[in-house]
Amino acid sequence: MPSPRLNRPLAGLRRTLALLMCLGAWLASAPAQAFDRDSLVWKKCTQCHAPGADGRIARVEDLRTTPEEWTVIVDRMRRLHGMTLGAGEMDRLLKELASTQLLTPKEQAEVAYLSLWHNSQHVEAPADKGEERFFATCVRCHSAGKIRSYRMTPTAWAKVRDLHLYAIPTVVYQLREMRWIPEADAVLAELAKTLPYDKPTPAPATRLEGRWAVFGWQPGRGAFRGQVQIRDAGNAEVALDGRVAYTDGMNETFDGEGTLYGGTALRTRTRNNGGDNRGAFIVTGDEARGQWHLPAPDYHTADATWVRDTGAPRLVRALPAFLLRGEKTTLTLEGLNLPDPKSARLSFGGAPVKLLSARRVGPDALQLEVQSQAAGLASATLTLAGAGSVKLTLAPRIDHIAVTPEVGRARINMGPDHPAEGVQFEAIAYARDGKRSVALGPVPARFRLTEEKTRPDDDDMRWLGAIGETGNYVPMVDFGSNPVRPFKGENSGLVKVLADYKRGAQTYRAQAQLAVTLPDLIARLR
Repeated sequence: MPSPRLNRPLAGLRRTLALLMCLGAWLASAPAQAFDRDSLVWKKCTQCHAPGADGRIARVEDLRTTPEEWTVIVDRMRRLHGMTLGAGEMDRLLKELASTQLLTPKEQAEVAYLSLWHNSQHVEAPADKGEERFFATCVRCHSAGKIRSYRMTPTAWAKVRDLHLYAIPTVVYQLREMRWIPEADAVLAELAKTLPYDKPTPAPATRLEGRWAVFGWQPGRGAFRGQVQIRDAGNAEVALDGRVAYTDGMNETFDGEGTLYGGTALRTRTRNNGGDNRGAFIVTGDEARGQWHLPAPDYHTADATWVRDTGAPRLVRALPAFLLRGEKTTLTLEGLNLPDPKSARLSFGGAPVKLLSARRVGPDALQLEVQSQAAGLASATLTLAGAGSVKLTLAPRIDHIAVTPEVGRARINMGPDHPAEGVQFEAIAYARDGKRSVALGPVPARFRLTEEKTRPDDDDMRWLGAIGETGNYVPMVDFGSNPVRPFKGENSGLVKVLADYKRGAQTYRAQAQLAVTLPDLIARLR
């Protein structure tokens, strides 16, 4: 029989092992701190935001947002709370914060229209009755996209009310038709459920260097494609240069730099044919999707997809993306390393499409002559063996066109700090499917303006100028009192936008509105 004295150390060892196992399990389940003591975030932020027992920095690790909103937050700490920032420290802080406290690619895509500081024509509206209170309480001052750019803990959402009362105490009186404080509390409690923090999102180990193909669409001008060469410059920075060619025959070269925040949010700063350009892209794997934007007033905004060249064949898109029954259509297939267009390698599934001919028109482009035989609205899958597939919409006819945006907003020039901001209109073809209209794609309509009679002796057309045939409008007037107009009104106004599109023997017509209004003097609230 073993001695009790010899048994005591074994029992103590068992208790110690059990304690260590419990401690290990707790450490495994406990949220890991995102920033160590050597990080700039720790050195700057813990001066006011005390870290907890688990090492998490209060408030900082209670939210995730975009690089642009982190810029707003850090700048607010500098302006209102005395944070000192030396040379290069804003850049370093943003990169550290984005390494774990960034929105996921899916979350970024929902608010991507705010990633560039341009005259976005995106229209925000309540999705249902439940969102009307949110719009009444918050969206009268901010865009809904700004608020949806955040994922926060319930405690952090609740503190937003106090932030407003501290920074903008007049909000209670400005919105005096409502009981703003309790109604804000209710909305913030709901946002804590619909936009929860969940957990940090560690940055993926993304490498961008190499050759990428560029595929884009610029409203009013059409498709473009080309390539960009990306070189790693260290510290999440890249250098890039490339060239794109438009279907109208014009070429554009560009070069510059970019910053990759959190492994997924790429922001580029380039010179495109000598003009300053900004880009915002969401990187997932071997693809980057986003927008390019040339600053106002000589601007354009273009959607673009960058695809990494891995050496493998890849079909990316087909232009146009829709076919009409009975029409012979020239279909351009674009991608990377596309194989020879032999008939046996091309197939259509899901709906009847006849292939008439196929030929190569470039190393990354094939051209097909096809004819849709679908009786009604349908979807067809075009497959290029070994390179992938793309979707095509088939329709018996175009039933109508519509102009987007329905109400375009342009802003008058107010000097170098607030230059004129224009609008690019575009016509979209639709086909009816019962009571539902299905968008087929953009069509090359011609645009013009006419008076929108809103009062006797309406003279807006006299002051607002003209629109380009392809739908581009930039105000040519300046902000300020106009003594020639009744009541010395500003050079603002509301006019109609008319679009005509001729296809075969039929002409389609649609209209929208153009509101030319005052400069945006509080852009930081976006």
